Amino acid sequence: MTEPTRGESGYYTDQDIARVLGISVGRLRNKLTAGNPLPPRIEPPRCRNRLWPRTAVHEWLQQFTVTAVPREVLYAPVPRRGRPTKQEARTRRP
Repeated sequence: MTEPTRGESGYYTDQDIARVLGISVGRLRNKLTAGNPLPPRIEPPRCRNRLWPRTAVHEWLQQFTVTAVPREVLYAPVPRRGRPTKQEARTRRP
């Protein structure tokens, strides 16, 4: 995630949010129009600019944090279906 370095105010602009999310401004506008989930925003009355509170944006992003899954869980052996082969049957004998 890239942290914008322009103004140090408590709000992001559309350009800053697009940079943080790694998308273009046009794609951000398409997501807004389509109603896709995005961070909370402020739309001041009689103002054409949207403002995105920095803390709310980062809290929204934190809910999508993914933790690593151990390799053993991902690549656990899947038992075969059906009758075991002769070789498998021999290895299972005591």
